[in-house]
Amino acid sequence: MNKRYISNALYIIACLFGFAYLMGEFIPNFHFSEFGRLFLLCGSCLFLYLGGVLLSKVKSDNKPMKINLWIFFALYIVLLITLTLFDYMWGRNGLTIINWFSDEFIYFLKHSINLIPFKTMIEFIKEFDSMYSSRTILLNLFGNFIALMPMAFFLPLLFKKQNKFKNFFITNILIVLGIEIMQLLTASGRFDIDDIILNVSGATLMYFILKIKDVNKLMRNIFLLEKNKISKKSYITIIISILVVILCSVMLVKFRNRLYNDNYDEYNKIHNPSITIIDESKEICDQALDLFYEDELYNYYFTCMKSDKVYATINNEEKYLVKDFMKNETYNYSIDRMLEVLDFYKVDYVKENKYQYITLNPKVLTDSNGGYSSPNINVKIDNENILDTKYDYENDFENSTYIYKVHLVPKMSGTTNINISFEDYDNNLLSTYKYSVNVDENLKVKYNQLK
Repeated sequence: MNKRYISNALYIIACLFGFAYLMGEFIPNFHFSEFGRLFLLCGSCLFLYLGGVLLSKVKSDNKPMKINLWIFFALYIVLLITLTLFDYMWGRNGLTIINWFSDEFIYFLKHSINLIPFKTMIEFIKEFDSMYSSRTILLNLFGNFIALMPMAFFLPLLFKKQNKFKNFFITNILIVLGIEIMQLLTASGRFDIDDIILNVSGATLMYFILKIKDVNKLMRNIFLLEKNKISKKSYITIIISILVVILCSVMLVKFRNRLYNDNYDEYNKIHNPSITIIDESKEICDQALDLFYEDELYNYYFTCMKSDKVYATINNEEKYLVKDFMKNETYNYSIDRMLEVLDFYKVDYVKENKYQYITLNPKVLTDSNGGYSSPNINVKIDNENILDTKYDYENDFENSTYIYKVHLVPKMSGTTNINISFEDYDNNLLSTYKYSVNVDENLKVKYNQLK
């Protein structure tokens, strides 16, 4: 088959890969995973390179490879722009039209600018042994360092003036400043002096690496098909250096993942402990409610006198009375989770309201996928000296509804009106309820719904 036809086919495949990559970046509901997008971008570059090699042999010059360099550079710029401004997986919002004088944007500015050198880097270094994900730490520390390294390859090859370090250094500072300012103005990211330091440092290091004579010759041989002579010793040195960098990177990732896994295990022991309930009471116990826990709105009782007999074994190591475990600040275990455990071990208990309450079933919020969520609740009290309110709610999964309890917490005797309303997330009124509430001298509460 004619080499020209093969090269054209390779270019077409490269264009298809590149087009799919751009669709995944910019078209809603057509997204790929990070690995998928990396595969498409690398695939596009690979087929472009192979097509350029064949076409250069057909034409007996390296002009196709020089054109490829411009295409590679354009793809790199697209990648840089999407990662810094548009990529939703990296928390980017794109070129969002925002009101630069709104309170929200002013608040965003105050919390999104760091002008203190090394502050962010030091924070992430301190968190290296923490519950931060490896991805978050490594990308912030090393992702920013390597992000502009390709500039050290493209700029000197494509622009003669960029071979002077002064011009290259200034150009990179301007590029990074432009990215940081655009992220700030579009609320797509932070303006961080540490990003500038890491970006420029990485590009500068790569600039000097690529200026090493034999490394520069090798790059030109690969990407421009030149025939510069390189000694075997230089080849071995370059290959070993690359392998060492890869090995160190893999070891760093593995080390960080091990730290994360160790921390995750310790975190789970505290925040998601394994609990076994042991009821050491006799089969027949004194029939009376026995308080084992109380919170702001409820009292929780065992159905017979055995709060000093029901134990919780934690992670198969520690043993507490349930009533003592619920006060343990180290575990800070929620009562709802404990009730699920008690249900599992069939330990009877009673949940009792402390205050009179109003039960409401407001209209739920639904979305296009058939999901539902709770509306926003607002409570207004005419006389807050007489009454306070607290609310909680639970899902009724069978009927796709929410059951709200508005607890009426008395402060002093008297009568007042309360207005309870429900709104959607755009503050549109869904329903409203009005009640007259009377608190007697014994702080007993009665209420009547008003029309």
